[in-house]
Order: sequence, then structure tokens, then C-alpha cells
Amino acid sequence: MRVVKKPEERKAEMVAAASRLFAQQGFVRTSVAEIVTAVDVAKGLFYYYFTTKDDMVKAVVEGYCSYLESCANEIAEGEGTAREKLSRLMNLDAWQQCFTAPLVADLCLPQHAALYTDMCDRLIAHIGPALEKMAAQALCENGKDESVAPQLVGVGVYGVLMMARTGKMSMPWAKDMICRLTGLDSIDA
Repeated sequence: MRVVKKPEERKAEMVAAASRLFAQQGFVRTSVAEIVTAVDVAKGLFYYYFTTKDDMVKAVVEGYCSYLESCANEIAEGEGTAREKLSRLMNLDAWQQCFTAPLVADLCLPQHAALYTDMCDRLIAHIGPALEKMAAQALCENGKDESVAPQLVGVGVYGVLMMARTGKMSMPWAKDMICRLTGLDSIDA
């Protein structure tokens, strides 16, 4: 016998189940049937909340981005130099937890370019303000014009994300790029 739950609770359960499955096997290899089975609901309920599986992918990514936003805001508002803050942000385990290899590998496939772009837009919308604050602090600490922080963050984040899509980006390379953009000699020092 199925348990009756509030719609927002049931939807959140489906997103959580999809998130786990996408982390394990990617979304290409995850079927809608697997998602609804994991939550023990009828397949029709999936389509009540999500028009397509792509909508579920967006909901999962939105959840990850919201989580990273709260982490980034906490770091940006906290104590420390820009170098220390950027180091904490770049070394968060959340990057690995949120953007696991199978999910990102599927997003990087050419046929999913629109979903990858959507992820990039969501990520910059969520963590952009905190990054701008940290970048402005880094520029100020290095005697540079902090008013360019929004442009640096926009170019830097989108650049890093697009390079990652082509497989030409690693976390050490991303850290180096952030250092160059903000005038820091290193993040982990």
C-alpha cells in the first residue's frame, strides 16, 4: 500500500532518488522506471511533476547548485583573506558530491549541450554573487580595481565550465586560472 504524501514532499523524494541514481550511473543510463521504483510511485506521477527526464536532470542540478550556493555564501561572509576563502571554496568536497563523474560525463555529451549550458547558467546564478565578493576582496587585497570582479567571475566561471566540457580542465588548472584572474599567487598557500 502506497503512502499518501504532500506533493512537494513526493517531488523532493523523486529528485533525491534521481540524484542518487544519476551519481551512480549517469542520467543516460537511468530510466524513469528506475526513479519511480526507487520511490515506490506510479510512473504517471513522474510525468505529473516532470514533463521529461531532462526536467528531472535540471531539478537535480538545481538542488546541487542551491547547496553549493549556501556553502559559497557561508565562505564569502566568513573570516579570512580572499586566498583562504577561495581555497576553502575550491577544496570543498561538495564539488565531488554534487557533480559526480557519471552525471557530468553525460552532461558533456554533444547531444546534451543544452543541459550542460543550463547547468552552467544555474551554477553561475547561484554561486556568482559569492564568487564576485571573494574576487573583489582578492583584487582589493592586491591593489587592483575591484569593480571588475563581476566581469572576471563571469568570464572565469564560464570559461572554466566550457573548458571542462571539452575535457581540457582539471581542478588544479581551474585553481590556477582563478589565481591569475584575481591576482593571487596561489590559492592553497
